[in-house]
Amino acid sequence: MKRTLKKIGFSLAFNIGALYLTISLLEEISFTGGWAFFVVTGVLIGLLNVILKPILKFVSMPLIFFSAGFFLIVINAAILWIADQLLAILDFTNIDFVISGALNFLLAAIIFGLINWFEHWLFKRLK
Repeated sequence: MKRTLKKIGFSLAFNIGALYLTISLLEEISFTGGWAFFVVTGVLIGLLNVILKPILKFVSMPLIFFSAGFFLIVINAAILWIADQLLAILDFTNIDFVISGALNFLLAAIIFGLINWFEHWLFKRLK
């Protein structure tokens, strides 16, 4: 149980860090809500990655295979788009997330994925 909570905590921290750096690097992404935005969105992306991403990966397995894995970027962009839509639907007070344009979703997905991968890799090395 303790190990599971630790893993969830690190996953949340990695999502928050990757989200923060992605937003810092891309001018086409805007947000409101300060640190509450990062916590809420980090949890939301984490839940989507645990619940929805495996289903999307299974359904699109042939596309992932024939694109040599590059279709995973599209799946990551879809996760970001769904997170954006869910934040609007859930209507948290003073929390907003805007990525304008499909290309920016793809760029954000690439950057977010690379940063998150690097954080996990670095953490394993420092462990």
